[in-house]
Amino acid sequence: MQDHELVPGVALGALGASERLMIGALRLIAAGRGRCPMLTSAFESHLGSQGGAAARGATILAQSLSSESQRKLTLGWLCVRGVTWDEAAILAMLEAAQRADAASIAKWLSRLGIAQASPVMQRGITWSAAAFAVGGKPFDRDVANLTRASTSALAQVREQIETQFGDRGL
Repeated sequence: MQDHELVPGVALGALGASERLMIGALRLIAAGRGRCPMLTSAFESHLGSQGGAAARGATILAQSLSSESQRKLTLGWLCVRGVTWDEAAILAMLEAAQRADAASIAKWLSRLGIAQASPVMQRGITWSAAAFAVGGKPFDRDVANLTRASTSALAQVREQIETQFGDRGL
């Protein structure tokens, strides 16, 4: 992972508990540690009875994102304190799913290199988003603004590219 793959100035610790839990879970699953019982315990501790559904949804989502994207997605390593552009897009997609905003979901999937979500991915998105909403710990609407963060010339170029792709009716 390179520095330009991190959203400038956005620290993982500054995000809400739901966002940190989801990013941590996706990182663990991507690292092959998704079956760790502590992961499910963390979801249950945060979401109560919805924790199991959220953990299953995160596992389905992580696996389907990896297999369905037309490009290699970048998730931070477990010890990385920053947030990657792809992680920010995943969080924004899940927040849009909580609002049942199909156009925004499609936009975020497109930025992740996915033209259309498969039924399996749709299930992962739905389970994850719904479990956090029903558990009373929804994702913050401002998470979509993470992708607009820019402090360097490289980040500005990335923002211009995202804006151009976003203006194509997505």
